[in-house]
Amino acid sequence: MDKPSASSQDGVEARKVAIDCIRRIDEYESYANIVLVNAFKKSNFEQRDKNLITEIVYGATRMQRALDWAVDRYLMKSPPTALRASLRIGAYQLLYTRIPPHAAVSTTVEASSRKNRGVVNAVLRRVAESVPIEWPNESIRLSYPDWLIELVESEHGVREGQEMLEYMNISPPVTERDDGYIQDLSSQWVVENIDIQPNEMILDLCAAPGGKATAMASNGAYVVASDLHHSRSRRMAQNVKRLRTDQVFQVTTDGVEPCFGESMFDKVLVDAPCSGLGVLHRRADARWRIKRSDIDNLATLQLKLLRSAKNLVKPGGELIYSVCTVTEAETSNVVKNFTKSVDGISPVAINDPRWRKKDGGAFLLPQDHGTDGMCMFKWIVE
Repeated sequence: MDKPSASSQDGVEARKVAIDCIRRIDEYESYANIVLVNAFKKSNFEQRDKNLITEIVYGATRMQRALDWAVDRYLMKSPPTALRASLRIGAYQLLYTRIPPHAAVSTTVEASSRKNRGVVNAVLRRVAESVPIEWPNESIRLSYPDWLIELVESEHGVREGQEMLEYMNISPPVTERDDGYIQDLSSQWVVENIDIQPNEMILDLCAAPGGKATAMASNGAYVVASDLHHSRSRRMAQNVKRLRTDQVFQVTTDGVEPCFGESMFDKVLVDAPCSGLGVLHRRADARWRIKRSDIDNLATLQLKLLRSAKNLVKPGGELIYSVCTVTEAETSNVVKNFTKSVDGISPVAINDPRWRKKDGGAFLLPQDHGTDGMCMFKWIVE
């Protein structure tokens, strides 16, 4: 975990906001990032306090299974939402930060509602006394659903699977392109491995929020950036405008049944919707939202998108598939099913030493280079 220092003089107020955020995430199934944005709009915290709140909220959301186990040992029954929120943020500070235990306990107790302070004080003091904790199993220690740990370990092996899950419990680095756009290196490396030529016409079939589309345009291509959802297209439009990119042209259309004619594009990128299991460190609540059945449903959609995209590529052009996940169902298996179901494509090797070669494609695990998890495949369309 990232290690924030002791709280500022506004530490109690910061923790009140953190408790309220956790309560809203739990009670209303709100998204952590949206809850935080709304909370900061109503406050005038200094940046270091915002950083502390962000770390506590994201960390307590990410590690909630471990935190709940750590505090529930000292409770007779499951606590109501507001009390649960106080206990989570207090336990998070005790177990995963450098904040002195007395400061973590006292500020969290004071930030809690009056009726909860006695319980919060007693339980957090017991948690502090129990450090270092002996966890009952890896699922609780790592704080993931059982099915997710079992899937990752079965597909990547216990050692590498646990390394990946450990890494995605750490707040990710922020990387900025030369043009100021914030984008993970893995996504930048996808674009680097597309042989973009000046004035080519490229379709980015699932383009929002526009990171790869704008990067391809900066290499001299004309990019048609399409997405199914108007809300995501609006966000993409903001990014395109901010970057002053005049070679990105937006279209809102369904990638499975797009509005484009056949053989229109020199290249088509299918950066498909996926489970996002390679970016769990960026989406604190995603591990608790995604279900095992979602992966199979997404794989079905990904296959449909690839089949649709293949028809849009000119003869001799290139089809590219990428997803920010690490499941076999959404990577190698989708590709196997795709190549069996269509004719007239030839695989293109991705010879980049930063990527692992597997099943004819290229893969990144988060622990390899400190990036998101990603996979990439390429074909020439005949």
